[in-house]
This record gives sequence, structure tokens and C-alpha cells, in this order.
Amino acid sequence: MSGADAVTEATDDEATPPEWLSLDPGEEIVWTGRPAFETLYGTILSGLLLTVVLIGFLILLGVPFAYLRIQNTDYVVTTESLYVKSGVFSTNIETVDLDRIQNTEYNRSFWGKQFDYGSISISTAGSSGAEISFDGIPDAPAVRDRITELTRRRAERGDDVGSGDAPATADQLAELIEEVRATREAFERVERRLADRDSDAGPSTAEESDPTDG
Repeated sequence: MSGADAVTEATDDEATPPEWLSLDPGEEIVWTGRPAFETLYGTILSGLLLTVVLIGFLILLGVPFAYLRIQNTDYVVTTESLYVKSGVFSTNIETVDLDRIQNTEYNRSFWGKQFDYGSISISTAGSSGAEISFDGIPDAPAVRDRITELTRRRAERGDDVGSGDAPATADQLAELIEEVRATREAFERVERRLADRDSDAGPSTAEESDPTDG
């Protein structure tokens, strides 16, 4: 299987949209995921190391909430857009269309290096920072490559649509030029007819006689 084919490959579970997501006609799911549970390991280890001080217990108390956050976070990549659903007590859905993506950045923390997860930040044209991010996902570089490939394909498809409109525009321009030419020729014919009529009439010799002439 080629790399291009792998970009659009999705499992049966990934191909089925989650209940919170409504796809546009022709839009297909490419990848779905959520933060790795390994992201909790760093929090737990940090808490255990810091139990000698009060902050360690506070960190450990936050682990259940961090687990709920993972369970209620979904990332979706489709052939048209990127989606992030988050929220424990409420639901927040963020989306960015592929044709708006300007840059993607991959980064990995210390714990991410230990447990093989990373984050992807997606920025759009005109944004001051990351528009959305996929945080703590396994195999983040491969996911980033998918997004980059889909963005490139979307840009190429947009260029093809634009170039497909060019012949119609050229035909319309040619038709407009022909109409202008025909209108100009019609005016020229009218001018010639008026000139011919004036020449047939000849110069005017009719003059009123002076009543004093005798």
C-alpha cells in the first residue's frame, strides 16, 4: 500500500462518525483518536515524587479528573476538516477546515518521550497561535503526516477546480468580444448609410431671394 493510500485508510470504527459529529455530503472520516492514557503516567509519577510536600497529594487528587478529561476528548480527521470534542461537564466542539490550515507543529514533552506520545498544534492563516491541537496522542508524527497530506490534496483539488473554470471564462470573454465587434460593425453600417444619403442629396442651393432685388 502506498503512502498516499495509507493517508485515507480508516478502520470500521473510524469510518463510523461519533454521535456528536455531523458530516457534510461526501465528507469521510480518515482518523479518530483521543489522548493516550499514558499521559496519566507522568502525572502520577510526578505526584508520587512530590508526596514529600503537599503539592504531590494535590497532583494525585487531580488524576481522576484527568482520566475523565481523556474519556471525554475526541479527535477526528476527515477529508474536509479537523475536529476536537472536549468537556467533562459540558461539550465543546472545535473545527478547522483543511483549506484554512497554514502550519502544523509536532512537539513531545519529557514524559511523552518516555511513553511515546506527542501533541500536534494546528494554526491557520491570520491566527496568532494554535487554532486547535491534538494533545497527548500516540504516534503523533504519523497523524501529522496524514493531516499534511490531506491538506496538500485539498489544495491541489482547489487548484484543479480553479483551472477547470478557466475555459468557461475564456469562452465568455470571446463571446463578449464578438458582440462588441458586431455592435461596432452595425454602427459603421449606419454611418455609411447616412453618409451615402447626404452625398445623394448634394449641396443645398436653395436660397431665399432678396425682396429688394429687381
